[in-house]
Amino acid sequence: MQAKIDNRNQFVDIMRGIAMLLVILGHTMTGCTVDSQKSFLFNIIWSLQMPLFILISGFVTKYSRPISDGKGLWKYVKRRTVAYMLPWAVWSFLVRGIIFGEDGFLNVKHLLWNMDSGYWFLATIWTISMIFGIASFIAERVSKENLLKKQTVLLGCYLVGMVLLVGIGAILGLSFFAIKLTLYYMPFYYAGFLYGQFDDRMKESDTGKKMIDSIVAICFAVWLFVILRFPLYEMSDGGFWVLFRVAFAIILRAATSLAGCIAVCGLCREIFSSKIGGGYSCMGRRALVGSVSHALSASQLDQVGQSADSVQSGGAEPGSDQLCDYGSTYCDGNSDDEPKCRAELCINRKEKVSEFFLWAGKQSLEIYMMHGLLLNIFKSSVAIQFSSIEGYLLTAGNFALTVGLCAVVIRLLDQNAVLKKVLNIR
Repeated sequence: MQAKIDNRNQFVDIMRGIAMLLVILGHTMTGCTVDSQKSFLFNIIWSLQMPLFILISGFVTKYSRPISDGKGLWKYVKRRTVAYMLPWAVWSFLVRGIIFGEDGFLNVKHLLWNMDSGYWFLATIWTISMIFGIASFIAERVSKENLLKKQTVLLGCYLVGMVLLVGIGAILGLSFFAIKLTLYYMPFYYAGFLYGQFDDRMKESDTGKKMIDSIVAICFAVWLFVILRFPLYEMSDGGFWVLFRVAFAIILRAATSLAGCIAVCGLCREIFSSKIGGGYSCMGRRALVGSVSHALSASQLDQVGQSADSVQSGGAEPGSDQLCDYGSTYCDGNSDDEPKCRAELCINRKEKVSEFFLWAGKQSLEIYMMHGLLLNIFKSSVAIQFSSIEGYLLTAGNFALTVGLCAVVIRLLDQNAVLKKVLNIR
């Protein structure tokens, strides 16, 4: 059972890593080039990046223990507050405000009413998790045995939480503490929760598997159709005189993003499924850190690889220190060996990609906090169009450099116990 949970968590980390890399790529495009928002690539990125994060956050609630008493609720609130709001405070005030001298991050009032200019995601996910946690607590106390009743109560309390947020937004403004963004992403969190609740049950039968495949196919078609025809990012979402148009834009954005997230999760699960169970024991941070930062010593990487060793499910003999040794494959041109060689080479390449995504997912919070400080080092003084050779090269170079520097900085900070604790390096 534990191996099953670990394997499922690996997939979650892979999806989280994909979302994080999309965030970096999107910020790189808008930061070092102009008119990138009009590109098809940015339309794809914008429709997936943060909705996918929120959806995954809702999905992993399936691994949480039920909140059945006041003590459990207090532990839940304390744990989530430390996990989300402590990094928000440290990186906003200490890092961005004091160390880097960004005055906007030292003005509490300005920061609270302009969250989308900083680390708004942490405030949003904290607010959502608080509402969901309280709703789960009430549902658990009202009905422990009747699943339908419990789910109904949970949904009702969750909707009440949304209404209360609307009320606070009406008084203090929707920009306060990212209320506008929180309201937008709350349905994604609940959709992820539902996905986690029914995922295993659907896969237990052939009918359920076929239904999942059908849903994924339909969602992919809908998502592709919309992003090819509508500039989702540039659609208006403000102004009371165009209320109908605003409502249409919000609903279309949300529905398209949800369809895209379902499609990407479903397709990626099929791609990485053979690597998440037996036969793919080398997923973890060891190989990735080695591939991103070659300057690090092998002895250091062994410490990083301990988490990967704990989830090994097969493919290596007990006590073996070697995880995957596809590099030993030798092809001498013999026609009998060539298919096997090509297959192993293909597995090796997919493995590297998976390790990269897995690392980015495990370090997603740290990357999210620091990538803004490392972006666009190669920034041109002349405005460069994204849809040009120079724009593509500049974007690719900044993206690769940002990811690489994030890996190095995280590794360096990880060596100091105080910095690791203060900056929440996991």
